[in-house]
Formats: sequence, structure tokens, C-alpha cells
Amino acid sequence: MTDFASLVEPRLGTDVGRWIAFSSACRPFGMVSLAPDSVTDKDWGGGYRYSAGVVQGFSHIHSWQISGILVMPVTGDISPLAGPAAWESTFSHDSERCKPGFHALTLDRYGIAVELTATLRVGVHRYRFPTGAQQPAILLDLASTLGPCEMGGAALKQTGPRTLQGHVINQPTVRKPRPLTIYFAIEVDQDVTIDPFDAADVRTCLRPSDVDQPVTMKVAISYTSVDAAIENLHAETTGKSFDVIRDEAQAEWNAWLSRITVEGGTDEQRARFYTDLYFSLCGRRTMSDAAGTYIDNTGPQPRVRQIPIDPATGQPRYRHHNSDAFWGTQWSLVPLWSIAYPHLVHDFCHCFYDMYANGGLIPRGPAAGNYTFVMTSAQSTPLYAAALHSGIYKPADADALYAALRKNHFPGGLMSKAGYEHHTCIGGGIEDYIALGYIPEDLPKSGFHNNGASQTIEHAFNDNAMAAIARTLGKADDVALFIQRSRNWRNLFDKSVGFVRPRNRDGTWLEPYDPMSRRGWTECNAWTMTFYATYDLDGLIECFDSRDALLSQLERGFQLCRDRGYYVPHEKHEDVPFDFGNEPALACCHLFQRAGDHRRTQFWLRQVLDTIKSGNDPTDNFAGDEDEGIMGAWNVLAGIGLFCIDGAASNPIRYMITAPLFDKITIALDDRFFPGRSLTIATRGNAPGAVKYIGAAAWNGQPIDDLSLTHDQIVSGGELVLDLID
Repeated sequence: MTDFASLVEPRLGTDVGRWIAFSSACRPFGMVSLAPDSVTDKDWGGGYRYSAGVVQGFSHIHSWQISGILVMPVTGDISPLAGPAAWESTFSHDSERCKPGFHALTLDRYGIAVELTATLRVGVHRYRFPTGAQQPAILLDLASTLGPCEMGGAALKQTGPRTLQGHVINQPTVRKPRPLTIYFAIEVDQDVTIDPFDAADVRTCLRPSDVDQPVTMKVAISYTSVDAAIENLHAETTGKSFDVIRDEAQAEWNAWLSRITVEGGTDEQRARFYTDLYFSLCGRRTMSDAAGTYIDNTGPQPRVRQIPIDPATGQPRYRHHNSDAFWGTQWSLVPLWSIAYPHLVHDFCHCFYDMYANGGLIPRGPAAGNYTFVMTSAQSTPLYAAALHSGIYKPADADALYAALRKNHFPGGLMSKAGYEHHTCIGGGIEDYIALGYIPEDLPKSGFHNNGASQTIEHAFNDNAMAAIARTLGKADDVALFIQRSRNWRNLFDKSVGFVRPRNRDGTWLEPYDPMSRRGWTECNAWTMTFYATYDLDGLIECFDSRDALLSQLERGFQLCRDRGYYVPHEKHEDVPFDFGNEPALACCHLFQRAGDHRRTQFWLRQVLDTIKSGNDPTDNFAGDEDEGIMGAWNVLAGIGLFCIDGAASNPIRYMITAPLFDKITIALDDRFFPGRSLTIATRGNAPGAVKYIGAAAWNGQPIDDLSLTHDQIVSGGELVLDLID
């Protein structure tokens, strides 16, 4: 098998990243994401920073609103109470090795060579101390703030000459309303002693008995119990050395990455492609144990629950996950996973429905077994639309699922809640949306992202997905209802200025007017949101009075982007018409093709890719917040030339075809879900560095004129041949 993992650069983007953005010693969607931390006490700007060149410790969890278990090998008179900044060490990138499932570096201050790898739920360390090391130790810090989380207490005890166990509590954050207990079990390959410590401030030293030999330490975690952590440790590492686990990690990453094989293009393009694919498979972490137990934190007290066991395999039928927002995944992760990794769509749908059964709502993105209410609207509805229409998810009770999804589109559901509005249903504006046909800018304020215009347009997008689900499930009355609501975005279009525009409760337009203002908009501006309703081409043409006027305004926006840049730093999203470092703009390039001009889609798509989404060095980036795989997945879709402009919500699901970066792409289809063996996309006339356009297309030898394929065609397998021209 080709070593795709060797092409990946996990450190890409870390200088503009955050706590959740970097993973190295991990498995795909691993519960453990073991990595060096340059900055331990920050969310934004925390974790590994390539330019910092220092390590404050190695922590085991870099997950959405979860962190914990910091360790640091040291020598000399170092007090664990001094804190990470006091014991940090420089290291050199010259000797650093970082690939999926493995990270190695040398701590200059101590002369200690560190290697890290992982199973799904166990972080594995190997330390080589210098000969004659004085006072060698492994610091264990269960008290310091890590990333977004302060620690709220911990326990630690030694249970044998080589084993320890305990727990640490993550305190609530503004994004996570309840604490979470992280349980752990530690196993060292030689006897250790432990220094005395204060039970109210668990920071201590483990002292290996023979540092003339490499020291291997395994740290297993669980969110349900110490016993489950011990079971995870035994299930995944018993009898396995560091080298075996490292090799297995690399093999697993290669198996996942090999689902999509690309040929042609430049060396840099291929390497960046697999880096993007890697990031699309990292961030949304496993929460459930090897035995299928998981923590339900939706009620007054946490409860341990059980995923059903498949009697044929004896394994849990799916996993539970911790996840950032599904805001923007309709144009990135969802369509990519629906083709290449359908089991992920399957797992997330089951996970989210379990949360509905436990806590009463399908989530936007779960944090620590609870609702995080991250971002806005009912953003998980397009996920379910894609899952149902692709046949990936087959609910046991379709009517019960429908009722659960429908709940989010009415008062008391997700459309009632603004970002991180944990305890009220005020800021989502759903009552005004239903009564007025839009959400006024003077809506009651609660939570984050209280922006009436943005919420109106996002609600409308998700109502379109709900209408498609209603049609599939035969809910005729609701089809009409949700189609009508999906047109509410039109109530914000002001023909006098040619943009959508925030409105007041009395129907007047918000003054003064500026399409580059952020007022009324969530992480974007009127330019972006004018073109957000990509499912409603007829409505867009009607608002602009003609297709040509629509395309002309869209073209003007991209020309302004060419002059100003295609992305801006976080919290400056309104400073450019279309910020391709953030989610709301991700469909704008493809709207040209939706309106009949595929050449402008291809032209501007390549401008964006070449300008801000190329390069595969650690100092390159995603042009913004990577958001747990969203930007990586969008780049992958652009690279292979497939895109769902309506968020994969329609039935049938239809993928646009654009000119790929590569000569040949082969996607291995999952036979557990799909009838076909593989999808091949082949190009003729491609040339690295040149913008090419599709002159002709054929599917399994038959010409296709509309430059699209349905999901059913794709997963039945076959060959798409594209003749590219200048």
C-alpha cells in the first residue's frame, strides 16, 4: 500500500490554530489526541504552535471543550507545582518527526528524546533519558488549566509497582455548561515511585526505577469510569510494544487515507490533498468506550449508557462523538463522508438521536456528552437529510426521527436558541421568523450570535432540508410549510441596494446601510449572505430581476476579493465579500455553475485554491479556523471536483462536477453501505498550474451535459471521464 501518511503535514496551520486544531499521536477520530503543547492555558492560540519552538508538556485530550492529563519528562530539581511555563523546554524542528499517529522530538533543556503514539483510547509515550540523568522524573499535572478548561479537582492513586489510576474534572466553560470527569489508567513498563502530593492540587512526579532503559508509559482514558479506562487499556494495548502500536497507527491512517487515491498534479498538490483529507478525519473525537459505554451529561446528573452491541461481531454498533458545530458541514464534511466514509454519517446520526432520546433534542454539536448549542439554527438537519436520502442511515422508527428533527424547527428547539444559549430559548428568534417571515434585528438578546438577518437565512436553509425530508417521508402538509419558510430569506432582499439587509421589527430597513458591515450577520456580511440560499436559484434570479444581473453581482464580489484577499483573520470576517477561511462563503464559487456558468465557477475556485489553500509546509495554513475538518473537507471536494451546493439535502442528492486538480481519482466505496466497488474520475488534457475547464463529460461511456451526478450513480460505481480545455 502507498504510504499516504508520509505525505501528511499535521502541523499545517498551527500558527493560526487553536486547542482543537492540532493532532499528531492519534487515530482517526481518536478519543486520545496526544500531542506536545507549546501553550497550555489558552483555547485560541493554545496547544502546539510551530513557530513557538517550545514544549510545556504533552497532554492527552485536544477535543471540543475537553482537555486533560498533562505530563512532562524532566531532569533536575523541577517542582511540578511551578507550572508548565516554569518547566518548558525548547526543541528543534530539525530533529522533530511528525506524521499521523506519531510525534517525536528532543527536549533541549533536559536532553530527553520523546516519542508519542496512540491507539483509539490510549496515549503511548516512550522517553529516552540522557545517560547519568540527575533526578529524572515524569511530571503529572492534573491541576493546571489546559486549553479552554480549568480543572476542578482530581484524584490519583498508585495501584501497583507499575500502575496508577484516577480522574480529573473539567470545569464548565462558556460553551460547555456542565463539568466532565475524565478517568484514566496509567501503566509503565518498569517500576515507578510517586512523590507525595496535595490531594487538593494533584501535581506530582513519577520516578522510574531504571532510566538507563527507555521508559514506555501508556495512559488510557474514559469518560465513564476508571474500570472502563482499564478495560480500554487492556483491550487496545495488552501485549503490544510502542513500536507495534506506532506501526498499527500508521497502518490505520493509511487505510483511511487510501479510500481516495489521487494521481497526477504536482508533488505539493498531492501532499496537501492528503493533509486536507487527514484533517477531515481528525477532530470530532470518540466519546464511547471499547465496550460501548458512554457518558450522558444531558440530565441533572451524568449517567452511563450503553450503545447496542451487534450480536454478529460482539462490538458496539456505532460510536459516540464529541463535536464542534455542524455549521458549514453541509458544504464540506457531510458530502465527503457520504461518499468516502459513510460509516461516519451513520455513527453521527445514531449518536445525535441517542442524545435526543436521553435529553430531548438532537444537538448542533455535542460537548462532553451534553448540548453545546454552538453557533446557530438547526444545523444538524442537513446531516440527516443527506443520511436519509443516501440510504446510509435507516432509522428504526422514521416517524419518531421526523418528530425529533421537526422539534428543532419550532419554539423550544434549536431554532429557539442562539449560540451557547444553554438555559433559555430567547435568542434564536423562531417566533418572529414564523410570525413575521424574518427575524428583526431588535430581537431579544441571549447567548452569542444574536444576529437576526443571519439567523433568518440560516433557518431558511435548514427549512429547505427539512422540506426535503418531509417529502421523502410522505409528510405532504409539512412539505408545503417548510418550502414556504425556506423562502423567508427573500423577505430580507432589498432591491434598491441589491443585497439582503437586516430589518427592524416594524419592517423598515436597518440604517445606515453598508454591505460590508457585520451588524446583523454572524461571522460574515451582506455580500456573503445574499448568495447563501443556493438551493433557491429561482428566488435569487427573481430578486436580481435576471440571471445575468445575479451573475454580474456575484462576479463583482469575487473581483473585490481578488483585490482584498479571499480571507481575513478571525473576527474580521466582514472585511471581504467572501471569506473562504470561514463557513458561510463556502458555496459562493459554485453558485456560478448552479446559475449556468461553470467556467466562472472553475476560474474563481482555482483562484481561491491557489491563493489561500495551497502549500504543505507547517507555516502554510487553511486561511482561517479549520473547525475540526470543515476546511480540509472542502479542499478535498474542490480537489476531486465534486460539490453539493444545496448541502446534499435534496432527494435525489446531486453532486456538481468541476475540473479536478488531478489526472485520476479513485474512491474505494464501502461495501457495507453501497453496491459499487469504486468511483473513478479521469481527466484528459489536465496540466498542473493551469486553470482548465470541462469541455465534455461522460459517465460510464455516456455523455452527460448538466455536469452533475446523483449520489446513487456515484455509489453504484463507475467511471467519470472529463475532457479539459483551456
